[in-house]
Amino acid sequence: MKKIENTIQRKGTYYSNLRVPADLRDQFGGVEMVRKSLKTSDPDMARDRVAVMRAKMNAQRDKFRGDAEWKRLAELLPPDQNKLLRDAGGVEGLLAQFERGKIGIKFREAGAPHHTPNDDSDTRSSEEIEVDLAGHRAEIAATAAQVNAGGKVLKRLGQDVQLIGDVFSLRDLIEEGYSETVDPQTADAVRNCVRRFNELHGELALKSLEVRHLREYVDAIKGLPAITSGKGMRDKTLQQLLAIAKKKNSKTLGDSTLSKHVSMLKGLMSHAVTQGYLDVNRWAVYKFKKAKTKHSAKSTRRPFTTEELDRILNAVRSSNQPQFGSETIDRWAPWIASHHGLRIQEVCQLRICDFQEREGIWCMQITDEGEGQRTKNKASVRWVPVHPKLIVEGLRQQVAERKAAKNPESFVFQYWMRYKKRLGELQFDGRGRVSGAYGKRFASQMDRLELQDPSIVFHSFRHRLQDAADTVGIPDSHRRYLTGRANKDATEDGYGEGASMKSLLKSLARIDPTTG
Repeated sequence: MKKIENTIQRKGTYYSNLRVPADLRDQFGGVEMVRKSLKTSDPDMARDRVAVMRAKMNAQRDKFRGDAEWKRLAELLPPDQNKLLRDAGGVEGLLAQFERGKIGIKFREAGAPHHTPNDDSDTRSSEEIEVDLAGHRAEIAATAAQVNAGGKVLKRLGQDVQLIGDVFSLRDLIEEGYSETVDPQTADAVRNCVRRFNELHGELALKSLEVRHLREYVDAIKGLPAITSGKGMRDKTLQQLLAIAKKKNSKTLGDSTLSKHVSMLKGLMSHAVTQGYLDVNRWAVYKFKKAKTKHSAKSTRRPFTTEELDRILNAVRSSNQPQFGSETIDRWAPWIASHHGLRIQEVCQLRICDFQEREGIWCMQITDEGEGQRTKNKASVRWVPVHPKLIVEGLRQQVAERKAAKNPESFVFQYWMRYKKRLGELQFDGRGRVSGAYGKRFASQMDRLELQDPSIVFHSFRHRLQDAADTVGIPDSHRRYLTGRANKDATEDGYGEGASMKSLLKSLARIDPTTG
């Protein structure tokens, strides 16, 4: 019998001998080779039949790999665009929907109502005709918005498609430079805000946005649950979250959060004006009115009490668990925050080089100059003496040991990797924060210590220090500098070099947050 490529011969019959691509083997029962009777001893028929089998396998391989690729890309898309792609069954399905949508719009445009009565039997008035025309235009605009939504997904995936009309939107504005003007966390917050806005209104062209769109958005999100960080909640749509909040009678967004949404969107529109995308910020006139509250109403946060603070500090100091080893952020963050009032991100991002002697005093720098470092404002950038109590606790020794082993630009603290059973370097998360993972561990620790009052959080260390500073009566200028708060009199900013490290240390040493 004649030898044919991709076949073998058994008892006078040709069999296929096709190697299965590694990524397709699960679909072929795990086998490496497909050997199946071609039911012929004729070499020409065997060649044709094995060629058909090879073509089908190649097509199956291409589809599988194509599906795997678009599913990978889908995970990089915002949730609403991810859903559009998945609902369409992938890129090919979305392309087909897009083209059908464009054809549908052309038919609708061709079927527009006449501007004048068709004949004597058409008794519509000119006003009724105008209403019909307006309704038809609105219908076409709504369809175009849906078609363009899919088209934008396709363009993000590298497809060469032509969108309909002016489609530059708030989302496009973020990616066309706005995200580079703010820190990563703010950019993500604005993206999420715009995502919710688009889920309500659709992805409208920037030039079509009016005050009513912002007002309707604010009215809608008043019903959102106050907490959406739980498992699976972030991926829910605006409509799904509203339904969940209503069903569970959840606590909804407060005025402070609503005001932040308004500020973010108005700021984005202001950016559009300064960059020449718009002539005027139509949303500038919108004012969000907060509900009046009594001045006696309790603050949402409070300082730690002496007993609560002692419980936390003693727990991290005396623990024999590796999570709280002398090299870890879990050991030192509560102590540094309670004695310096640092915010959680400021503590976690401290580098080895941020500890130096200045004017003969061991000091610590809070700055945003390092890669990924950030501070709240200009006043937050500062050098401060290290509290003597921290030196007694062993902080200086820990920094020295770390300095001897690592690059000065490295973070000064590490964390215990529970599953790998060893220390690891702190890492930035998807929002550009180095404090995210530690924040979750701190919250878990609070639960273990039975400190579950929602009004006490990591920031309560800062409140506690402020109270301790007020108690001993250090100069207000020292208190504000040490804690990174702006001066009351802004005109003083930039005048003089400020207090010496020696005088700041003298004030700092008087502050003891662990006493009543």
